[in-house]
Amino acid sequence: MKKTVLLLGLLFISCQTWGLNLIRDTEVEQTLTSYVQKIFKAAGLPPENAEIVLVNDPSINAFVAGGQTIFIHTGLITHAKYVDDLIFVLSHETGHIVGGHITRGITEYKKAQKTALISTILGGILAVASGRPDAGIAVMIGSQSSAMGTFTAYRQVEESSADRIAVDIVNKLGYSMKGFSSIMDMIQAEERLNASEYQMTYLRTHPMTSDRKQNISHFLINAPHFRDEPKFRRMRAKLVAFMGDEKQAQHQYSGTTNDDLYAQAIIDYRQHRLDDAFQKLDQIIEQEPNNPYLYELKGQFKFETGNMDESIQNYQKALSLVDAPLIRIALAQALLEKGDKKDAESALIHLDRAILKEGDTGLPWRLMATAYDRMDKNDLAQYAMARYYYATGKTKQSKKIAEKVIQKLDKNSVAYQRVDDLLEHIKTDEKDE
Repeated sequence: MKKTVLLLGLLFISCQTWGLNLIRDTEVEQTLTSYVQKIFKAAGLPPENAEIVLVNDPSINAFVAGGQTIFIHTGLITHAKYVDDLIFVLSHETGHIVGGHITRGITEYKKAQKTALISTILGGILAVASGRPDAGIAVMIGSQSSAMGTFTAYRQVEESSADRIAVDIVNKLGYSMKGFSSIMDMIQAEERLNASEYQMTYLRTHPMTSDRKQNISHFLINAPHFRDEPKFRRMRAKLVAFMGDEKQAQHQYSGTTNDDLYAQAIIDYRQHRLDDAFQKLDQIIEQEPNNPYLYELKGQFKFETGNMDESIQNYQKALSLVDAPLIRIALAQALLEKGDKKDAESALIHLDRAILKEGDTGLPWRLMATAYDRMDKNDLAQYAMARYYYATGKTKQSKKIAEKVIQKLDKNSVAYQRVDDLLEHIKTDEKDE
């Protein structure tokens, strides 16, 4: 499934995929990835395979959907009081990966469907043959319920298994099992507020929260106190300030620490108090001159308020401290806003490097098309647009542009080879459909 990526205002690059609203942010992603990598290492998984996807959803949740990718709801981070809360949930999801639960779960689900289908057919035939078609309907419903009940029981066992693996990981890393208790308390509160919804979804596939707490209660004895980790606090402050209710966020971060100032700067910006926002950011930068994310955020604010020169300067400073593809993409966009050919050439360099790290996402290709157009390289601009459409799942548009532009290119040129490779990818995709 290809991802549609759009550069939005404020914090995020957002994309719609699998019906989820996904968001992108360098600071949040790098913080979460650092946690998942050490969790993977503790679980015996290759840490370099760790991948996280941030879902814009206020609920307390995380999940795995095959492979070694963990989807993390923003609500999990904003509700978590301590890093230990987050670490337990990420360790639990890693437990699913270690146990191969996703692959086996699909197999069990198919078995349940097959059982339900066979029982439905046989039950319906036997009941109708006996002259009781109404009984046939009852048998069908009962068979389906029984089969899916078996699958539900299987899922609950897997959830308990993932909890137990998480306990080992948390203890190995030296975090507190109090994080588990804290998260369970939050889930129980959600259950009470949304009882019917939880009964229809969460409780079908998870053991009762009270049972989960009971099963692991002895691991809470003599558990160390919650950890205080600055990078977790900063990440949480950023998400709460950008995504939460402004008045509540303002109340929550009303102090004088740098985390408070960070949140306040974002809230000021959201409320169009630009001078206050920049004053607070500069105050933190004075105390944290080597924090790349402060310059990235300032670069974003400058870009969105039309000051391209200062935006570029801040993005360049951020890149000098951390090589992050999303910052390169933002810098390229700021360079292209200036509009001259030299800046377009610089933007291309950053976009090339971003694509090497980011893979085939849409936004860099669309910006690259703009850069080539500024440089009067129309054929390459069309090629970049074809790649943009391909990356965003619009294969027909991609193929149409690629087939048109390849006819104009010298067969010995690099551009021809690139377009030809794209068309081969499209052909392969069409065969697999």
